[in-house]
Amino acid sequence: MKDDARLEQMAATLAVDGYHLTVEESGAGFDVRITADPETCGDCLVPKKILVTMLQPILGVDADAIRLTYPNDSQPAVGPE
Repeated sequence: MKDDARLEQMAATLAVDGYHLTVEESGAGFDVRITADPETCGDCLVPKKILVTMLQPILGVDADAIRLTYPNDSQPAVGPE
């Protein structure tokens, strides 16, 4: 079960550094996208595997149900990389 309060906390934490988090339910999983302000480093986030591990308890799903896209990705990743 998705924990909206913790998800909002994560979004607020990312926003401090110029990142923006969007999460959309898609079937049994989630499409998670992080975008960056123009002056923010698009490659300076933790590795995807780590962020997916952090998102699992917040979204209440297994890692393979989280499709994470970072600012400099051309296509969404399926599960952790």
